[in-house]
Amino acid sequence: MKYPRSLFTVAAALLFTLTAHAWDYERHRLINDLALTTLSKEFPAFVRLPANRERILFLSGEPDRWRNNRDRALRHLNSLDHYFDLEDLAPYQIKPADLSHFRYRYVEQMANARARLKLELPEANSDHIKGHPGFLPWAINENYLKLVSAFSYLKVYEKMGTEEEKANARANVIYRMGILSHYVGDAAQPLHTTKHFNGWVGDNPKGYTTSRRFHSWIDGGFFKATQAPDLAALASALRPAKLIVRPPSRDLASGHFQYALNYILAQHKKMEPLYQLDKEKKLSPETPGAGKIFLETQLKTAAQTLADLWQTAQTEAPPDRYLQTYLAQRQLQQEEK
Repeated sequence: MKYPRSLFTVAAALLFTLTAHAWDYERHRLINDLALTTLSKEFPAFVRLPANRERILFLSGEPDRWRNNRDRALRHLNSLDHYFDLEDLAPYQIKPADLSHFRYRYVEQMANARARLKLELPEANSDHIKGHPGFLPWAINENYLKLVSAFSYLKVYEKMGTEEEKANARANVIYRMGILSHYVGDAAQPLHTTKHFNGWVGDNPKGYTTSRRFHSWIDGGFFKATQAPDLAALASALRPAKLIVRPPSRDLASGHFQYALNYILAQHKKMEPLYQLDKEKKLSPETPGAGKIFLETQLKTAAQTLADLWQTAQTEAPPDRYLQTYLAQRQLQQEEK
């Protein structure tokens, strides 16, 4: 399909080639808003306070704001966490099932493959990451574990801490919930799982769009040109958050890496159907029905996955034993004075 070509959209498309994001800020906020509606009554009540709820919504866009920084070192570090282009594993002859759950072991896997297969370094763009598959499953798992840590020490401070410590620990939980949300949201945008992230590249026997505006159209342009999602209607279709059954782990790793990877693999399967919808003009303002259903389903998938991760992190986080010992000693010292 042809996308709107106003001066604004052309400028936005040019900017996008420099700072490719997944979902726009409004869609990331919506995902968080939906996820919050599904949390159990046992979830800490401070999270639902209006100021905290708004901060979680605001933080949904924080990792994209890091990407707006033009410094190459930050872009090189941060940009890779937003995607996992599965096709780019093929040159390394690495299968998803063989990926290490440890980020730097994965880097070693690629480095060893690059040396063995005489592959070039991913240097073909200013950020020195072109052709790198990305780190999205690791970003989800690692930020999930940081949230587990935040809940672990919050549980101790709630019983043994000062009012200032409790306030700071709660603020950290809010922050960690917001940051994790961004990467979970990114993964539900199928174009963040593929080298065809902004128009089809390479052999194109099915004649899919090669437009460099396709990604930004999916992120939010479609909804802005048609109708924004109805929060209440989407929320009514979600089930209550539930605990995630931990998949088998490897490398002595903990967390939910395999869950995150499986989630991404499932979204990747929706990438070509998304292109097919575009080819059939079902992502156009004139005939938006099927496209609206598809994209709203992805937003609901992100919200449901995020809520389950939040719920699991809070429920399963063990009390921080080291902090318990420290605070107990502090209490004894205060009593002896």
